[in-house]
Amino acid sequence: MKSITGMTQHYFGWRALLALTAASLVLSACGGGSGSAPAPLSEAVPDPLSGLPETPGCMLLDRRSFLADQFRTEYFYNDLTPLVDPAPEQGLRAYFAASLFKGNERIPADRFSGYQTSEAYSQFYGEGKTLAYGLAVAGQEVQGRPDLPLFVRDVTPGSPAAVSGLQRGDRIHRLNDTPVEDAIAKFDFSMLTPQQAGQELVLEVERAGVRRTVGVTASVHDVVPVRLGRVINLPDGRRMGLVRFNSMITLAEPDLQAYFQQFRDQGVTELVFDLRYNGGGSVAVGGRVASMAAGNKVDGQVYAVLRNNAALQASNATYRFSSPVAWAGVKRVYVLTGLRTCSASEQMIAGLQGVGIDVVLVGSTTCGKPVGFRPREHCGLTYSLVNFDSVNARGEGGYYSGFAATCRVAEDFTKALEDPGEPLSAAAIGHARGQGCPAASGPDQQPLWASKLRSLPVSGHAQRDGPEWPGLMVP
Repeated sequence: MKSITGMTQHYFGWRALLALTAASLVLSACGGGSGSAPAPLSEAVPDPLSGLPETPGCMLLDRRSFLADQFRTEYFYNDLTPLVDPAPEQGLRAYFAASLFKGNERIPADRFSGYQTSEAYSQFYGEGKTLAYGLAVAGQEVQGRPDLPLFVRDVTPGSPAAVSGLQRGDRIHRLNDTPVEDAIAKFDFSMLTPQQAGQELVLEVERAGVRRTVGVTASVHDVVPVRLGRVINLPDGRRMGLVRFNSMITLAEPDLQAYFQQFRDQGVTELVFDLRYNGGGSVAVGGRVASMAAGNKVDGQVYAVLRNNAALQASNATYRFSSPVAWAGVKRVYVLTGLRTCSASEQMIAGLQGVGIDVVLVGSTTCGKPVGFRPREHCGLTYSLVNFDSVNARGEGGYYSGFAATCRVAEDFTKALEDPGEPLSAAAIGHARGQGCPAASGPDQQPLWASKLRSLPVSGHAQRDGPEWPGLMVP
């Protein structure tokens, strides 16, 4: 663990799970980072079932029957969704789509449930590996605006994209044979998701007015979820701790705990969580990270309650704050947010608010995913159906529209995320210095399912503009 005097970085390579299908981004009870999640149904996305053999007990009817039982007994929306008969011959993808909750006046349609191969699921969570290029673009920020430039927003250190010399702020003009204007107009960034190691992505990029062609070859690389930890000295002598991490998985905890011990030892009184690209992860991990921030004054108080469907209320689970780091914590937490701040990350915001911590959100509205999964494995596939919703100590939940930013600040993709002058970081620092919010900048970005495009059929691969899968929350 490096000292955080100055700027210390811990990078990670993201594992984007392959052959994902189903209804959209996933929220599982493992509340953290850009975890991989099943994608929306689309004929453009390979069906995980296509590579699995049919064997006794694992025929197509067996798979549909297993799913029917899950939708009948454990699905959170089971009382709002008619059970679809599994007997008529139909593909698994079609049966899954037909079984999903279609929404009502209070709750949007289920775009989170999905399924994938068990091998792909376990590779991320069991091995800490990801198959990806390691390249993320600011595609969602320019959706519907092909006249705007498309920038690289993040490059996973140690990934193929990093080895190829790509960096945040590079402007992209072409993705393989596709002009970037066409990719934006169609909102199709499927070429950023490799199907196998060795697959090549060719980009035309511009930096400082110079264009060049760059080839990137997909590979499996390690997940290193914590990106940055540092202490910032404020003019009045106070100290602010800043941590940036993109996934709430167990692998993140040792570095985060070491950072918080240094925050305690260096007298930090203000805290910034940079969760703009943190799509979720483990509820338990999120609770422990929140406990590091809130300190021992909230020991034993409720962090989150996971509520099942009406028939399974006896199995509801309560998570409480603990003391992974012995210190008093802080009274105010800044969270840098965006449309990719999702699921377990949003749960952490709600959990801190529930015990009276002042949470100041800087950036834009979060993704809006107050539900999660208990994944079930059957015949080589892992199904992530929405099994529960989450409320905080005050019973607050249902944030399907996301959390609105206290200070609405647009990202500047030409600024390095490690630069304290980067707009979101600078706004949090200025607010802590008593300067209030800067003038609102940029449109308040909404996730695709909350936008005017929400009724369009969207491919999960097309919807992704990077190696992250926002929307994971699992117990």
